[in-house]
Amino acid sequence: YDWDVGNEAVDVSTATGYRDSVFYQVLGEGYIADAFRWARDADPDMLLFYNEIGAERLGAKSDFLYQMIRELLDQGVPIDGIGIQSH
Repeated sequence: YDWDVGNEAVDVSTATGYRDSVFYQVLGEGYIADAFRWARDADPDMLLFYNEIGAERLGAKSDFLYQMIRELLDQGVPIDGIGIQSH
């Protein structure tokens, strides 16, 4: 089984590149890393995915998403895959 732990956190129209969600407002950009770590702690055998919409083409959003995921992985955040919504 798998969990979509992070979902649609990217908004390249903002100064930060992150969607101005309540999670971002309260916890800052570190909430994504925390969520993945908490999910791994909750179930070490579960596959953990980040899911995004509108990043299937090359551009500002896909570039930001790539950089964000790369930085999270470099920090040891347990991301097992990326989902791209294309329906």
